[in-house]
Amino acid sequence: MTNVEDIELNNYAKSHALTFLHNVEITERYRKQLFQWVGTYLDEGTLENIIAYKMSADWDHPFESIRSEAEKDLELTTLYASKGEQYDIDLMVFEGNLMILFNELLSQTKEHLEKKVVAH
Repeated sequence: MTNVEDIELNNYAKSHALTFLHNVEITERYRKQLFQWVGTYLDEGTLENIIAYKMSADWDHPFESIRSEAEKDLELTTLYASKGEQYDIDLMVFEGNLMILFNELLSQTKEHLEKKVVAH
């Protein structure tokens, strides 16, 4: 059974990020990359699929691996940002918040997957 708090976190994380991206003035290339990052790493279904793949392929430490990939992918998004955007403190804080939301969602997804395994 999915906890109401878990659903609220899933909805909040993704909707918060998307709302910010729709309202912030940034270049379209950078916005597109951030939308892709959010769609991959702040979507519980996508995150579960990535983790399931890594677990089925016998990856060592699948959760640490996905965390590392998320960090690297977010760093790579800055390549699409203009110089001004790269040094914008609000955008730096936003990216930091994305990682916090991701880490919370990853932890929640890990617990959710562990409950599924125990239930079967």
